[in-house]
Amino acid sequence: MRYFAITILAWAVMLLPGAPHALAGPVVGQGEGSGMKLADRPNTKPVKCIGLVNMSNGMVLPKGKVVASIKYRYVHKGSLYDGGTEKDGEYGGKYDRVNHSLHLTAKAGLFDGVEARVMVPFWNKKVKRKPGNLVPPWDTNTQTGLGDVVVMGRYALMRQKEGDWLNLALGAGLKLPTGDADARNDKPYSNAHEYLGPGGQLGTGSWDPKFELGATKFFGRSRVDAHFMYTVPGDGAHNSRKGNQFKYNFGYGYALSRYFDLELELNGVDQDRHWYDGSKALSTGGHTVFITPGVHWKMGSHSHLSLGVPVVVYRNLKGYSATPARNSRYGLGEDYQIVTRLGFIF
Repeated sequence: MRYFAITILAWAVMLLPGAPHALAGPVVGQGEGSGMKLADRPNTKPVKCIGLVNMSNGMVLPKGKVVASIKYRYVHKGSLYDGGTEKDGEYGGKYDRVNHSLHLTAKAGLFDGVEARVMVPFWNKKVKRKPGNLVPPWDTNTQTGLGDVVVMGRYALMRQKEGDWLNLALGAGLKLPTGDADARNDKPYSNAHEYLGPGGQLGTGSWDPKFELGATKFFGRSRVDAHFMYTVPGDGAHNSRKGNQFKYNFGYGYALSRYFDLELELNGVDQDRHWYDGSKALSTGGHTVFITPGVHWKMGSHSHLSLGVPVVVYRNLKGYSATPARNSRYGLGEDYQIVTRLGFIF
């Protein structure tokens, strides 16, 4: 799935019409007295950094403008943690998880200061588990398909282009139960729980309100962004529910040229425990903080390609110890992620 997604992005870049050469520069002889008017000179538009790859911002599209993006994310959780301490040894339960996702996003300026966006995810989720007695059969479960679609609206409270000192936006929306939430556990794991937990399904079966606040400030070739998102999941399928989630993000971007940007982000996720078959799943939830360096290639005025690598710098994952030790349950964590985004302006 990872290589499939990367191939799609590569072909999309190759097929884009009119992408400029990154090494192209200004034409010689355009200084004062060259005979060209300033308005006729190429590359006179201010150089700006585009939106950061692993977070949202405080911008709202002008009325009638439409943008779209394809974002691919790779996550491999292969280590067990009790708080911030990695646990060695053999334990029952989940011990390895790999998620690939493609998120298709479309945004449109509906009215002056009002935009709408739709996010459509496609997932490939694989989880490996060991039984409590550590005796085979061990289990690998894979789910592939459409996830839960998110629809949101955003309103501009402040706009730099209209004389305000920054861009500030407030938004709200809803995650819809469009993904399959009925995948069953394989035997013998189905003896304890017939269905996969809410983190393993393609969807949760719940309607989840979302609330956001974003801010963006441009100065010269730089931009500073902040974004906060709070999700309140509803009751899901099969007496399950995902825990409340708070995401906070801060980022800085700098335009090296008309074709390349650099960026650095701080991304935090504070996740409450999930509910599974009417009770809390004690090895889920926790607080993780990432630092994300990234680069953007602005291929033209209507397309761009971005890459970011979120690296974990802090984690406090929830879990519990038991006797015998094989019955302990700890949180699964990753060391890094890979995020790519291909964006278009229409």
